[in-house]
Amino acid sequence: MRNQSFLCSRLLLVLSIVTTPQVFAEPSSAGRSDTVETSEVQAWRDFMDTVREAGVEFLDSYPQGDSADRAEALLYLVSQFAVSADMTLAAADPGLPLLRLGATNIRKWGLDGADAKYLGAAVDPTGSYRLHATLGSARLSAVQVVSDFPRYAAHGSLSNQELGGAGTEIVVHFSAQRPADWDGLWLPLPPEADRIVVREYFGDWSVEQPGAWRLERIDAGAPADRLANPAEAAIALEDVTARFQQRLNSWMPWIERTRAQHVNQLVQLGPTGQGLRNNVYGEGWYRLDEDEVLLVELDAPEADLWSIQLSNLWWESLDYIHRSGSLNSEQALPDPDGRYRIVIAAKDPGYANWLDTGDHSEGAIMYRFQNTRGNPLPRARLLKHTDLASVMPKDAATRTAEQREAQRAIRRAHAHRRWAP
Repeated sequence: MRNQSFLCSRLLLVLSIVTTPQVFAEPSSAGRSDTVETSEVQAWRDFMDTVREAGVEFLDSYPQGDSADRAEALLYLVSQFAVSADMTLAAADPGLPLLRLGATNIRKWGLDGADAKYLGAAVDPTGSYRLHATLGSARLSAVQVVSDFPRYAAHGSLSNQELGGAGTEIVVHFSAQRPADWDGLWLPLPPEADRIVVREYFGDWSVEQPGAWRLERIDAGAPADRLANPAEAAIALEDVTARFQQRLNSWMPWIERTRAQHVNQLVQLGPTGQGLRNNVYGEGWYRLDEDEVLLVELDAPEADLWSIQLSNLWWESLDYIHRSGSLNSEQALPDPDGRYRIVIAAKDPGYANWLDTGDHSEGAIMYRFQNTRGNPLPRARLLKHTDLASVMPKDAATRTAEQREAQRAIRRAHAHRRWAP
């Protein structure tokens, strides 16, 4: 919390500078023939005004919870602004489609998967691309074509059934139409597509490794144009602000609906058009007093990987590196009856399967069944912390403080491998 408070104080200082320019002396106009504001100055003023107003509207529009939620809202604005700027700049050169990291421990959105490494590149739907890869040992690897802006939509995808297993070398072709001379892996680029995404989901964080991925454009493609004048740059600034506004408001109606309708319960979602095919998703909302826990009971599905995780008020995953904000089918332990019982709580309950709320009193719950052949519905029960032992199996697995630290060490070591350059 001390680091978070420091970051928030620095952010507020920056915002005060941006929004109160009158505290600085205007540059002297001595020796200038006129003081007419240049087009680039006006473009920059418009840009900053739009960003400022979008942030203020976001903070005013959505109810916020406790102090941690309010602090995270400020940093969420910074994160989404940074992502918006990155995507605009990357989209300027679809001829060099570099795969860049998506959500990580410092940039989160859309309830990012705790088990996932995300890579993405901007593409031109009229172009032809090839993805070269050597698959790592991740439990699930997937390649997908999406439309990211102005409205997200998922298109075709390939996963392990088509790609193969660890060590497999693959080439995937992307184009509007399948080339007559290509009989390998292929995904179509519909006219609205603007991005290729690679996902790797890790089950056993102690051993699984990411693969090596490289995307290239193979048709001629026009080189990135050099900006000819400030008016063209102003259009790029407008794209950044449009993306920023879209990202701030994209998930909030869903979040607010879940927050209102599914408190301390879980529901299975129908097809959303956003995730991977053959996956089942479910969600809920935890809201806990200090003396309460939410007990989730689950019959494990027959799936390549299943997971359950928590988020804050803004659909950012809770800390799954230094804390246990997530559990997957490799990390969770079944009870003697074969069922999984997962305790959502701020205080360590002592049982093995603990989802740590990190002192958040409320937030989202998301479960994922990856490439599942079944979809059992988890059940959630609100309990007093003091009543938990009476409903848990007598021989339920427990964890000591030393064992918790050993688990966190595995998570930290995996983070280094997952996101290493």
